[in-house]
Amino acid sequence: MPSTKEIRSLVIIVPLRRKSNLTLFFISLFIFMTSCSKEGLIIGATWEGESDFMFVTGDKMQMNYASYIPGKLAYIGSFYEVMKLGSNELIDKMEVVEIEFKSRVDGKNYCRIWGKVDRSDEMSYLLAYECIPVYQR
Repeated sequence: MPSTKEIRSLVIIVPLRRKSNLTLFFISLFIFMTSCSKEGLIIGATWEGESDFMFVTGDKMQMNYASYIPGKLAYIGSFYEVMKLGSNELIDKMEVVEIEFKSRVDGKNYCRIWGKVDRSDEMSYLLAYECIPVYQR
């Protein structure tokens, strides 16, 4: 039969091991949940589809179909030249201020890349299809 001293040490050691394993489990679970669920701050957008440029002034709105930004990638705070597709014609220069992500009723993703342009005091935007956000890492 074990002595009283051995029984006492067994009673104390076993609960401590369970407590430390349980603590380790919850710490691991917390790290896993926060690392997997946190996407980060949206800093830009990239797209695969077509894009059109909406030029806005105080008294009119003009859609420039088949427009693009070279590279099909835009970051907030950066400057880009909006070009006419199939030519080297410059439509305008734009500083990206905000990017708005939406989804159409048919499930197709698009975004509006809002920015300040040289020829207007109003905000204009590039409408890009099959657009996905770029997150800060």
